[in-house]
Amino acid sequence: MLRYALLAYVFATAFPALADGPLTIPRSEQATDGYLSTALLLKPCLDIHEWSPEPNDDLLKQVADARKGLPPETGDSPALVEKLFKARFLQYASIAVVSDPWNLDAKIRAQSDAMGRCKNTGCLDRELDAAIAALSAVYLNSHPEWPNGTGLCVSKAVDVAAAKVRALLGAKVQKDIVDTCAPESLSVQTCRGLQGTLVFAGCTMSGNQVNAPEWLFRIRGAKLESLLAIDDGPSGMLKTTCNGMPDLMTAARVSMGEHYVTYYRYDGTQYQSVYGYTAMGIGTDDNGNDLTIAQGGLVTPVVCR
Repeated sequence: MLRYALLAYVFATAFPALADGPLTIPRSEQATDGYLSTALLLKPCLDIHEWSPEPNDDLLKQVADARKGLPPETGDSPALVEKLFKARFLQYASIAVVSDPWNLDAKIRAQSDAMGRCKNTGCLDRELDAAIAALSAVYLNSHPEWPNGTGLCVSKAVDVAAAKVRALLGAKVQKDIVDTCAPESLSVQTCRGLQGTLVFAGCTMSGNQVNAPEWLFRIRGAKLESLLAIDDGPSGMLKTTCNGMPDLMTAARVSMGEHYVTYYRYDGTQYQSVYGYTAMGIGTDDNGNDLTIAQGGLVTPVVCR
């Protein structure tokens, strides 16, 4: 079906490309792409003059802010500076390769808090070693779970004829969707799901467009229930579940090297956004694998019973 072909394309362009070799932990000189804010996140001790021969006050403030919380002598040791990069890379890159980043996020925040309490480089060295030991296997043994297949359906999805959409969705819901999509670009499909008949509605894409609004409904009895409404679809299904429904994710392209990734969990009534971050490409490792880190993760818990 067209929806799943588009789905495969979206996620293929949203995540790092894996070359022939396994993942390796990069060296700091391999992380060369991205914004200055990304560089300072991974390498807070970098020489700002590498970015600007005559840095202005704003750039100098960014560097000072990046180094807050680090022992003053951190930058004096090249080995410690490299270890700091390695630990931070593993923290932010691991978030981008696991299918449940909201769980890993709490562990990484605890690591960062422990590092922030260090008043000397000896303490920082120990905490960096602990973080690296905890996350190396997570990153190196990761097998990113690209959403694919039939998704939430347990039967083949069937296109709904335009003449039948109104009867299926109701006049108000149809109008709200058409106001966003326009009648000629509206696509509606239905299938049998785990907890009732599912209805997918979306705006068809054109050209190099990879994201568009998407709606998910469920029919139980005579009632149409709204489960999800997003503007960065299509969504893909993950293997993890919550309250009897699979978790979902989307990846909205911001630029060729930047995507906004959002995870959704079912709260028993609707899907809620539980975690989101910007996936940023920063370079390649020794085996030619693209390096991606997650910036700005935000957790909004949903209780799974």
